[in-house]
Amino acid sequence: MVNISGSTHYTDSEGLASAVVNASAGHFWIWTLVATCIAFACGYGLFYFMRRARIIEDTPTSKIRSAPQGYVEIIGQIKYFANEAVIAPLTKLPCAWYHFKIEKKETVHTGKSSHTRWNTIEEATSNKVFVCIDDSGQCVIDPRAAEVHVNDEDTWYGDTKWPQSLIPTKKSIFSSNDYRYQEQRLLENEQLYAIGLFKSIDPNKAHGDVSDEVRAILKVWKTDQKTLLERYDTNQDGQIDLKEWETVRQAAMQQAYQQRLSRADRPAMHVLGKTDDFRRPYILSVKPPENMTKKFKLKAFACLLGFVTLMPLSIWLILVRFAS
Repeated sequence: MVNISGSTHYTDSEGLASAVVNASAGHFWIWTLVATCIAFACGYGLFYFMRRARIIEDTPTSKIRSAPQGYVEIIGQIKYFANEAVIAPLTKLPCAWYHFKIEKKETVHTGKSSHTRWNTIEEATSNKVFVCIDDSGQCVIDPRAAEVHVNDEDTWYGDTKWPQSLIPTKKSIFSSNDYRYQEQRLLENEQLYAIGLFKSIDPNKAHGDVSDEVRAILKVWKTDQKTLLERYDTNQDGQIDLKEWETVRQAAMQQAYQQRLSRADRPAMHVLGKTDDFRRPYILSVKPPENMTKKFKLKAFACLLGFVTLMPLSIWLILVRFAS
């Protein structure tokens, strides 16, 4: 306390300490727990974002043709798989990948006040594969469970659940604007930075061993009994006996080997997808990796500020409360 002209005044810190001491137990513990939980969340975020930044910085860029099996980073150009574009649902624009969300505005009344919030009523993400090409080869990109960063995105408003105009427009003063539409897209020919689990699939191994392929051929042949009997029922008794079935098996094996020989000249197919290690992110981005690391470091710094502010505050609250 500070005495001025005989009157007593509380400094700001003393006033806050007095408020903490005199607060009800319920209010005190609610605010202390909130501050502590946010501090721990910031501490976790600090390590989470710094780890992501370090992974991107420390993982060297690999050429697709010579990339090792496992967690790798590649950079190339986006191309459609089998030259077939995906059509974005809201804008109907061709793209390699999309994510869209439709939200509806809702006014919530709480006592004498009210506030507006947006509720998601429909949302979807493309799961169709596309291709990344560099000067050494191509890799199929499986976008499922990927963290995607785009440059091409739109947000606009309207009066209906689905936008009546395919061209995004700004808010209109003549419209209720009760619906908000958001769409993100990866476009063909954009430069793609990708980091994830890299696998090379042998075209023969993808079909299993020879015995598996023989069984698959026989399964198909059995569905057409008429043709099977015409070709292999040599004694014309209307059924395939054991001797004739051995001939069928030999024919199926011969076809299996011919199919494998026809695939022998086909190169291995490279695929990039999600890793099972949750500590290693699966990221697809048209933004340069330098921008990504800068973004993650800024988030880590914000978490650091939150932690060093809220954790001492939580400790101070408890000390003041129980030291009085």
